[in-house]
Amino acid sequence: MAYGSGKPVWSARGGDAENGIPNRRSNATNSGNSNGSYQRGEVSGGSGGYNSNNNSNNNSNYQAPQLATGAYADQQTHVVQDTMRTHVQAETTANTVLASLHAQRQQLQNANDDTWQMRTNVANAQRELKELKQKAFMKKQRLYMIIGLLAVVDLTLFFRIVQCGGSFFCRRY
Repeated sequence: MAYGSGKPVWSARGGDAENGIPNRRSNATNSGNSNGSYQRGEVSGGSGGYNSNNNSNNNSNYQAPQLATGAYADQQTHVVQDTMRTHVQAETTANTVLASLHAQRQQLQNANDDTWQMRTNVANAQRELKELKQKAFMKKQRLYMIIGLLAVVDLTLFFRIVQCGGSFFCRRY
């Protein structure tokens, strides 16, 4: 490929739209060259190309790309508008996600606070149950002592009745 042919070295296809690079040089009616170059006349070895030894014609052989006046600007305007629309949608989605995450964080903090409150309540309930168990044990011990005392009194009275011959009051005379 000759220097100044209009086709870049890095592209085998010459910059078509499939590889993401628009080819604006291929407008043959505006450039005067059938291969899409910005240069007029011969490309390789002629008198008007970059390979030419004639330096006086180098400035006059370059032709700037002829773009439609409004089409390219309109296209870029649409690209910028689409970019801005995408940006606004992304920002809206990000704000929605952020609000959702904030709400979830509040829920988690409330759940954490509720968990600590439940742990405190459980600890208080365990302490109160321990106190009730201790009180019940003390009452049970007191009842056992009362039962034991009543059993002693009952046995004493029973032996007295047996000793006195069926009468509660023994007469010793």
